[in-house]
Amino acid sequence: MVNMNEEQDDSEDDEFWSEDSFAESVSVEEMKEKEKTIHKKHDEDMNFNCRKCDKKISAHNKDWHSMMCDDCFDAMLKQR
Repeated sequence: MVNMNEEQDDSEDDEFWSEDSFAESVSVEEMKEKEKTIHKKHDEDMNFNCRKCDKKISAHNKDWHSMMCDDCFDAMLKQR
């Protein structure tokens, strides 16, 4: 007999660690700074440049997309 809860837990884990997942380690201080930009839009506070292509990026992309524009970030995920 299959335990439905175990089966459901496995599928949730698979979704979390899908091929398009991205994670990085940050200190408590870095996390506090990043939390300030999590709700900003991708076109808000455009004071930074993509580390790959030098295109203007937002504070959100700087903090949550590894300092990359959406195109470069998506391309990096697809290469994995």
